[in-house]
Amino acid sequence: MKIALYASNHGFGHGSRVAALAQSLIDFGCYIYICCDRPLFLFQELSDTRWEYRETKIDRGVVHKANLVTDLEKTKAALMDLFSRREELVRNEVLFLRENAIDLVLSDIPFLIAEACSYAEVPVFGISNFDWYFIYNELFAEDAEMIPILSVIYSLYRRMDCSFLLDMGSPSSVPGFKNPRAGGLIARTQKQYRDVYNKYGIKKGRKILLLMFGGEGTIDVPIRELCEAWDGIVINPYKGISAPNLLVVNQDDDFISLIKHSDLIICKPGYSTFAEVMSMGKSMIYIPRKNYPEERVLIDSVRNYPGALLVDALPNKVGEIRKLFALVAQGDFARKADNVALSGKIINELIKLRYPKDRVVSVCDLGSNNMNYLLYNKSRNTVIHRYWCTTSLGMGFCDGKLSDISITGALDAIKDILDVDACIKSEKRLIATGVSRLAENSDVLLSAIAQRWQFKAKVINAKTEMKYSWLAARDLMLQNSANITLDIGGASTEIAWETSAGKHNGLSLPFGLINLYQNSVRGISVDQIVLKELNNLPCFENIRLIVVGLTATILLRYIRKTDVARSLAANGERLEKTDLARLIRDISQAKVHEYQGISESTREVASMGIAARIVQLVLDRYSGSYFVVCNDGISIGYAKWMK
Repeated sequence: MKIALYASNHGFGHGSRVAALAQSLIDFGCYIYICCDRPLFLFQELSDTRWEYRETKIDRGVVHKANLVTDLEKTKAALMDLFSRREELVRNEVLFLRENAIDLVLSDIPFLIAEACSYAEVPVFGISNFDWYFIYNELFAEDAEMIPILSVIYSLYRRMDCSFLLDMGSPSSVPGFKNPRAGGLIARTQKQYRDVYNKYGIKKGRKILLLMFGGEGTIDVPIRELCEAWDGIVINPYKGISAPNLLVVNQDDDFISLIKHSDLIICKPGYSTFAEVMSMGKSMIYIPRKNYPEERVLIDSVRNYPGALLVDALPNKVGEIRKLFALVAQGDFARKADNVALSGKIINELIKLRYPKDRVVSVCDLGSNNMNYLLYNKSRNTVIHRYWCTTSLGMGFCDGKLSDISITGALDAIKDILDVDACIKSEKRLIATGVSRLAENSDVLLSAIAQRWQFKAKVINAKTEMKYSWLAARDLMLQNSANITLDIGGASTEIAWETSAGKHNGLSLPFGLINLYQNSVRGISVDQIVLKELNNLPCFENIRLIVVGLTATILLRYIRKTDVARSLAANGERLEKTDLARLIRDISQAKVHEYQGISESTREVASMGIAARIVQLVLDRYSGSYFVVCNDGISIGYAKWMK
């Protein structure tokens, strides 16, 4: 699924929100385009490679004077200039949306993109705590010349297919949004925060005061007096002032980690600043801007936050500043961010919009090393979305049991996907294979999944797994060939073939990528293990080998040196035996690390070499010269089989 996120070209807040939402959607397997002109450092913490930054500017926001005072004259001029280029701007976005086959646009909160989406026939959802009509309508209340432009802005927001009102907003602050749904609190987070004490050479335990005022100019504050009044270190992104306990950082530094380690933040009202402070339970002193409509809703939203203190201006005397510090409540006031829940709501609303009456199912195939996730339209037998994650479940299998660590690790690995899926209205099914068939305590894991995410979960036997593989690959089979499917898992490998009666038969071979990798580390020959089992297979001529599932997808990614999205789109692609030989050679010579975007995991790279060798040996046995990639694994076979 491809989603384009548009952020308003104003300050850092819209870009920060987009970054927070983008990460949750990336974790769900979506491919993300971030479209704005905001600084790249706002997105530097986004993980993985499934996103692109596309510089574009289709709105302007508000222009500020010194001390963040609104400059009405320049704001009006910027809007007039924007509308003078409206046709060109919209045309460019229409071309982008069509050329990249975008499935959904999320707008925070450019209005012209709604017009582009209408022409490109792409759904567009609005997401914000305010819209620009709300801001401009108040700023230009006395300017009759702006009425036509304000009317167009309002009408464009009304054309959006769905909208979400974020916390720190109200229905009155998004007058252009039709029936907005609750969006919650959106804030950038990190799975692991940097140790700022170590990074900046700050003594552990020393109190930190952080000054931050966003991306729209600066504000006058008595920094020297603040430094003298603060018993600790003061961190500030603005240059030109020095003090013994003042640390000057760059605006592109990791402010999420700085907030995490700070004892007090002094800031202006701003959605992303407030959201990040509150999500970490920090204390803050905030100084409102003058003549800016959003301030009212932002200030109202934090009145009940215990750690917030409003001041019109900071005092200039050290003693008074110290008294002010003493007024700020301290404690852990953390509020949970709703990034994941909003991502799920967005996907759910998209499905409702596209397929209002269709039957939708979520299917998970939990193997020995990975979990494949499928969102499937059963009414139309089409894939809505699919993704996978690595669980390494089988690595913790010993003495007939899964270790507690491997169970906990697997639950943590699948969390990002299933937390989003929990917000999607679908039938939920999970089938477990491989090591789950062998482990006497696999029910512990399956019960946890069923209870936490409401999936109906069961272990399937090898014969059933072969049936689902066969169903997944059936559309790629040829009538005049001996069709063979090969599904290489972590703990076992299933191979099936067509019988003279037109049905399928097969064998479950007792090797997979995990145990073969473990044996190779111990110096045991992979060829010896695989060939011993292949000798039990019947003879065929004129074979068509179809390699099914995630192993096939990743093999194609390595061989074609491409990304995940293109690999998933390459269903049915033919790969030659010579491609396998080249990959095996590159892995043996450590050249695969030169492949762009390929995992640096030694185990994964070695496992792909083993997978390539298995396919090569099967082709050798039947004098085959090529194989076909079937991205559709047993999850799709199961979805097709469902009644």
